[in-house]
Amino acid sequence: MTHKYQVGQALELIGNIRASTRRSGSCKVVALLPFEGQTVQYRIQSDAETHQRIVSENDLRLPGPVSV
Repeated sequence: MTHKYQVGQALELIGNIRASTRRSGSCKVVALLPFEGQTVQYRIQSDAETHQRIVSENDLRLPGPVSV
């Protein structure tokens, strides 16, 4: 299975109501990780946090248009 996103790409992390510490917001891909379970994984750095996270591809999406 191939990765949909690339290292350095700006994305949107989709929030998870089951994981209260994971909020939605902008992030960047730091590393591409191997396939595990049902999808590939990524190491990301959120713009709002100091630590990195490992998330599945299903937890990420391209950023939407910016409202003015």
